[in-house]
Amino acid sequence: MIISKIKHIFFCFPLRVGLFLLLCGRTGVDVSAQTIEMHLPSCNYLQYVFTLKQGTARDTVAVGRLDSVGKASFTLPAGYASYRGVGNLSVPTTHTSINMIINGEKEICVKEGDSPDSGIFSGSPENTYLLESFARQGRILGNYNEVMNSGTTISPFASPLQQLESINDEYKKFRKDISASPLYAARMVEILGCLTSLGSSLDIHPDSIIVEQHRFISRKLDFHDLYTSGFWEPTIQFWYESAMGNDSLLLNDSKHMLDKISDIPLRRELTQSFIRMFSKYGKDYLLAELGTEYLTLPLNGHPAPEIVVGDSSFVPHLSLIMFYETGCGNCHYELEQLKSKYKLLTDNNIRVISIAADTGEEVHAETSAKLPWADKLCDFKGFEGDNFRNYGIVGTPTFILTDKDGIVRGRYAQLKELLKD
Repeated sequence: MIISKIKHIFFCFPLRVGLFLLLCGRTGVDVSAQTIEMHLPSCNYLQYVFTLKQGTARDTVAVGRLDSVGKASFTLPAGYASYRGVGNLSVPTTHTSINMIINGEKEICVKEGDSPDSGIFSGSPENTYLLESFARQGRILGNYNEVMNSGTTISPFASPLQQLESINDEYKKFRKDISASPLYAARMVEILGCLTSLGSSLDIHPDSIIVEQHRFISRKLDFHDLYTSGFWEPTIQFWYESAMGNDSLLLNDSKHMLDKISDIPLRRELTQSFIRMFSKYGKDYLLAELGTEYLTLPLNGHPAPEIVVGDSSFVPHLSLIMFYETGCGNCHYELEQLKSKYKLLTDNNIRVISIAADTGEEVHAETSAKLPWADKLCDFKGFEGDNFRNYGIVGTPTFILTDKDGIVRGRYAQLKELLKD
């Protein structure tokens, strides 16, 4: 069961984290130019897209076309020279989608594997470490399950109990080795171990595993590694569930986790995750207790701030306000969903207002021209604009719903959360 669960989350996770192409960097290595070469014969002449994972979003950093034999190469932009985390190589018109970790390797080659989400790689020490680690872990878990389920021993010179103790000791050593490794691959093993409910010991009680999951996420986990892993959302969900609804624990954890982070985009992503999670489970009051040191936002049941338009402003009565940013994949998806539900909203006398974090007029004009509603606002100040600050927007997309009296009645990350009924 444990092995099946690991295989499911590693190979069948929605982000398709099937087999990682790991680009390993060493201290002192020049990472100014990282080249990825690919050979995907079954995708010849087709377009490829390469993206990097960041929280709940992904940035497109390379788009190109494979040649007649399915070969192509590209160099990562210099701005991503220090990136340490997961990237994705996909061919949109096929099922090919290979996840990979970028960590400073100068040149990596990926060839077509046996399945659309796997590949054959060269020049990747971390990938080797990752595969060896999972093979080692799988062997240990397989042996443990065999003895537990059959009552027979793998060794003829030990009783089942002695054999279980020996396998458990081997597992503990494996965990110790992973913890001591500085490789990003080791961090992925730890994150996946948490998500698949593997504890520090094979005979640990399920309740103790929950405690360990909570401590790992809230105290040990480096959120910079999580931010680029592709496992941001399920890990935050696990953290919330492991707190067992304890308000004091949730509040103290939130402050502690935010205090560890100085990176602004990462802090915004985590803050937005707290907002979504607390709102989802009816714990908006905890957001107020976090205080202005951590966030400023109107809570459910409180008056909505006036929306600033140039030198004037207005109260958004019975309105659905969407905060977005051009270039954000999730934002564009939600904009399309909003366009499809626009008539439904207006039939219910709900005013639709979009507010963009764009800083360029041409970029904003291109996106807003396709939107059917009248209120398409942007002050070209990004997240520092008055409306973004007044509404405490730390990530996009974000929807705010107000009633006829201008009172906030909901805060959502996706339109379907509002229209689920």
